[in-house]
Amino acid sequence: MPNGRGEALFAEDFETGTLAAWSDGIDPTRHRIVTDPKSAQSGSRYLSVIYPAGKDGGWLTRFLPSGFDALYVSAYVRFPARWIGGTKLIALAGSRADDRWSAFGRAGVCPTGADFFNAMLVTEPRGPVRFYTYYPAMAREPDGTTCWGRFGDASETYVPPLTLSPDVWHRVELMVTLNTPGQRNASQRFWIDGVQRGAWSGFSFRDSPILRLNAVQLSFSVSGGASQTQELDMDNIEVRTDRPAGGPTP
Repeated sequence: MPNGRGEALFAEDFETGTLAAWSDGIDPTRHRIVTDPKSAQSGSRYLSVIYPAGKDGGWLTRFLPSGFDALYVSAYVRFPARWIGGTKLIALAGSRADDRWSAFGRAGVCPTGADFFNAMLVTEPRGPVRFYTYYPAMAREPDGTTCWGRFGDASETYVPPLTLSPDVWHRVELMVTLNTPGQRNASQRFWIDGVQRGAWSGFSFRDSPILRLNAVQLSFSVSGGASQTQELDMDNIEVRTDRPAGGPTP
């Protein structure tokens, strides 16, 4: 359970010059490591993600060694001034203990409470940053069978400004705590540059303990694809079992 300290589970600063630490999604045509000490958030390297016109930036997934009931992820992101449109950004995925892939490839699918859930952040460079969540009680589309990620259920709170200024490294953090099966005590929060900007609690991610958090994903999905060829930068990814007391680790 969260304790205000948190065990370190995964860190990626791209200083190795490779993407070997990622389990799935590596695409050399869209993901490249740039060596530029003056431009990196720290160190000398960072990840550049290319969104070809009409397409998106793909994804990078890191599976964790076992399922968790709470996870925290932080990442630095930088959008260029000429960026247009929005994108998914970071996700904590919940799969079945007997199928680590059950939360993937589920866009448009309504969760049952025993098959998967997903907790994501979506953003535009000038705001807003919002939750984007798949969970069992989410509203269905008019056809009654399709679900698209939800920004909340009207009980969530967002505290402006929810913006990411262009050409600046911003730290984005997401903390997810699962509910006890049969109870509505799940929560998720996010921070921008150390200030909590979003909170949502009193709902359910799962009806069965077979679902647990098992992966972090850098998701660069864009509905319909990017309107122009463009790129964003990421650096210093960190995954822990709780948000460090007093804020991010140095």
